[in-house]
Amino acid sequence: MSEESPAIGIREETGRCAPNAKRVRFFAGIILIALSFLVYPAYPIIMLLPFSGQIKVATVVVASLLSWGIFGAGFLLAGREGYDWLKGVCKRPGR
Repeated sequence: MSEESPAIGIREETGRCAPNAKRVRFFAGIILIALSFLVYPAYPIIMLLPFSGQIKVATVVVASLLSWGIFGAGFLLAGREGYDWLKGVCKRPGR
């Protein structure tokens, strides 16, 4: 396999992912991390549904676990580069 292969999942002769594959994995990870935060606006909506308290609590727990699972998958895909980027975004000015 050549070093210039743009295909996702194809590795260079050195055993590392091709640069394009790294970029796709990074952006996919960041998108998953962002999507994981979409569950938070759903919590108030879940509480307004006409179901029993037990069903509401179970739904919130499942939604939370799903959110954390998606976040974890995104974190794994984004890797160290994603962590450093996210840390830079969240870092307060002057620190």
